[in-house]
Amino acid sequence: MHKVILDENLSPKVAVSLRDAGVDAIHVRDRGMLAASDPEVLERAFSEDRVLFTSNVKDFLKLARSCEVHAGMVMLPGGLLRDEQRALIEKALDAMRAETDMVNRVLTVGLDGSVTAEDLPEEDE
Repeated sequence: MHKVILDENLSPKVAVSLRDAGVDAIHVRDRGMLAASDPEVLERAFSEDRVLFTSNVKDFLKLARSCEVHAGMVMLPGGLLRDEQRALIEKALDAMRAETDMVNRVLTVGLDGSVTAEDLPEEDE
């Protein structure tokens, strides 16, 4: 199972409930990184081999496209209540179970629970 880190725009209580369910999940707050920049958060996720979950889609997609390697990202819709975040994170975790390796993979979760996957950055052809 993949290890995960939740960005500050997601509820820290969701990380607690995921841990209670047996997922190796932390929140950026657990690492004292509430005021950290997006690149710092992404670097921390990579250094701990954690898939980053965020609803800051625009900024993190830009980072995913520009960095050489990342540990994987999951993009969630913004403005969700805690229970909605948890439900969509569960959908993403289900999809991640089919992924043997999340390196440079980005999963995007829709409001309906649909999950799409792509490689970012794309490999040179």
